[in-house]
Amino acid sequence: MDQNEKIKKVLSKFVKNRSFNYKIAKDSRIKNRKQHDLKKQIKLNQKNLSKDRFNEYLDSIYKAQDSTYKSDSTYKAKNDN
Repeated sequence: MDQNEKIKKVLSKFVKNRSFNYKIAKDSRIKNRKQHDLKKQIKLNQKNLSKDRFNEYLDSIYKAQDSTYKSDSTYKAKNDN
């Protein structure tokens, strides 16, 4: 019985790692975890919030991101010219 369970685990790992959608999601999370988590949170809020509140939520996110880019020295250097 233990051998059968081990075989099932190995096969399930193999199938899971060879799944195209799973592989893309895993790679995107590894490459840019912050952006991946943000996209996931936005999807969740889109389902849970009303349209008005969701738009306010998006505005607050983009305003926060915009202010961080403006304080970045590379952003200033590019836009000061």
